[in-house]
Amino acid sequence: MNIKKIIYSSGFSAVLKTAVSLILIFAAINLSTPFAEFLSQSMLKLYPIKTDNISFSEENDDLHETLAEEDSTEEKATEKTETDEKVIQPYETPGDILEAQEEYLSCYSGKIAGTTEEVFFRTSGATDSVEGIHIKNTTSTKKPDFAALIKEGPTLEISDKTEPCVLIFHTHTTESYLLADTGNFYEDYETRSMENSMNMARVGDEICKVLELNGIGYIHDTNIYDESYNGAYSRSRVTVEKYLKEYPSIKIVLDVHRDAIYYSDTSHCKPTAEINGRKAAQIMIITGAEEGYITDFPHWEDNLKFALCFQKTAEEIFPGLMKPLYFCQRKYNMDTAKCSLLLEIGTDANTLDEAMYSGHLAGQVLSKIIGEYSNE
Repeated sequence: MNIKKIIYSSGFSAVLKTAVSLILIFAAINLSTPFAEFLSQSMLKLYPIKTDNISFSEENDDLHETLAEEDSTEEKATEKTETDEKVIQPYETPGDILEAQEEYLSCYSGKIAGTTEEVFFRTSGATDSVEGIHIKNTTSTKKPDFAALIKEGPTLEISDKTEPCVLIFHTHTTESYLLADTGNFYEDYETRSMENSMNMARVGDEICKVLELNGIGYIHDTNIYDESYNGAYSRSRVTVEKYLKEYPSIKIVLDVHRDAIYYSDTSHCKPTAEINGRKAAQIMIITGAEEGYITDFPHWEDNLKFALCFQKTAEEIFPGLMKPLYFCQRKYNMDTAKCSLLLEIGTDANTLDEAMYSGHLAGQVLSKIIGEYSNE
């Protein structure tokens, strides 16, 4: 079943709520009656006054089944917290995911097909390291000055963050994960799902929850484009172009996937970081360049600047969450916007819970960037 969810915040509603709260506070101060004070405090709880500066394949689909280089480092990543005006509640595993884990174990625990190898990628394959981040440049002719691009910053200006400014979609919507962290994967268990509560759409939901909490308008398209794998990018492109035309306020476009890395048929790679004492699926940004057979991609450097900004922001607040940024001869649908990226959140050896936690963290990174580049 195709599901399409469009959510964006209302500026008018926010203003109305703020006005009501201020009127009631004024009444409480001037009337000094217990009832007025009680009423004003109650309304503030219901309608809090918000403040500014809230932080918080190309059809080459073989990219999703690659052999990995295991990073030799064994360091663990921990979360660096900041004092923000709005406190993001810690991620907690939803009840339906806990129930799914129990059912998964009861059905598959006796059918071990291989092991999941937990790996922390820090610098593996990186060709460049600058400003505390690592980049894997596989292009043949592009040698960007990454430090200069970081200093320049992304081509991003958001006039009203309450309007839809972020589009999240999933070209390979049915990509899914294991459901329990046992160190094994199992016979007959498919890491693809037509249920949006169990595939990439669920990970996108976690990103969107954080955006919504920060008053950021977004569109989350959860249509399934990969019932047939071939042609998925062409199909998702139609939707992306439709939304960009309908909502010119959209500045950031994210295609959220997972990867698949196999050492062998019986050994699958599970890229994992520990963030604030909890396992998270490591995230890899893919950003492309116009080179060779990749044509009609004039704004690739704008995407690269946004990718570097995202990578650096993530490293500053959640060290270790990101794998090296992958800069390559690819386009996918990233030519549709100047701040368009493909995110790979973990692999099919990670758990859905780990991927959802990473989505939660990615939402905080995105919210921080938008806060910095919003005109409000």
